Amino acid sequence: MHFSNKKNKAMKITEQEKKNLTIGIAVAIGGIVLYTVLRPKTESFADPTGNGTYIPGQVAFNAKSVAGSLYNAMKDMGTDEEAIIEILKPVNQTQFAQVVTAFGRKSYNTVTGNQYSFDPFSSLPLLGLKDWLFNELSGKEYAILRLKYPYHL
Repeated sequence: MHFSNKKNKAMKITEQEKKNLTIGIAVAIGGIVLYTVLRPKTESFADPTGNGTYIPGQVAFNAKSVAGSLYNAMKDMGTDEEAIIEILKPVNQTQFAQVVTAFGRKSYNTVTGNQYSFDPFSSLPLLGLKDWLFNELSGKEYAILRLKYPYHL
């Protein structure tokens, strides 16, 4: 009996210790909440094309419009690579699949990089967006887009 009595005395916590323990737990929980709310948001993968999710004020996505803009940037001699990257910045992977479909297959002169055929007796091959981008962009820009759209390029 004497042993169990010592055990009970050793486990007693004073009122001041209870108060200190309660304050300590509250400060720890408050610190965790503040850290969670105020910590900077970091991305695990730096996307060189600037692809993001929702952009406030941006109009609804239109695959035909994006495909048309890409075509206009590539159809003539002197492709505007910066314009292509800018056009595709807000386009995510699912939307890019829609753009590929909307672009379809268009005539492409693999020698001159445009739609002009200098041979009146043969037609130009019909190529999809993947081939147009591969032929029109530098290796660096195409590699960036391949990182962004690995299932489609």
